[in-house]
Amino acid sequence: MHNVVRKNGEFIVETQNDSYIAKRVVLALGRRGTARRLGVPGEDQAKVMYKLMDAETYTRNHLLIVGGGDSAAEAALGLARQQGNTITLSYRKDNFFRLKKRNDQHVKEMIKAGKIRVIYNSKVIRINKASVALETKTGQIDLPNDYTFIFAGGEPPFKILKQIGIAFGGEQKVAV
Repeated sequence: MHNVVRKNGEFIVETQNDSYIAKRVVLALGRRGTARRLGVPGEDQAKVMYKLMDAETYTRNHLLIVGGGDSAAEAALGLARQQGNTITLSYRKDNFFRLKKRNDQHVKEMIKAGKIRVIYNSKVIRINKASVALETKTGQIDLPNDYTFIFAGGEPPFKILKQIGIAFGGEQKVAV
């Protein structure tokens, strides 16, 4: 879907192939909208992903998971359970604070067991073909990297929703 316009009580839905007229439109945009990108060089490579479908697909890889929420933790846990993986979790803050209790406990166990390495206060600055560069408090580090998983939240679909007349948090439409 490229655009939705409300006109004369109907909606005109424009797609890449055609335009359609409808009395009602159901938008299934998901809870989080579009995955938030980091905006770093190399992020457009095929090895960079924003969701993990099947952890069992990844074995004997150097994997970076970016984020500090439950999605990042669950991806790290699933990937750490696969044979031969080296898991690094990069988080921009100095500690996890939003994890569900169960995820927090499991991540701590995996860290203690040496299955997950966490680099707090870090951010990705570049994703290369075979490595990734992180900026940390002590300087830049380069890690071997086969795949990067980014779990940095999502961009809500406010633009298209406002465009079709949906108001948010305190916005009011005034009748003229």
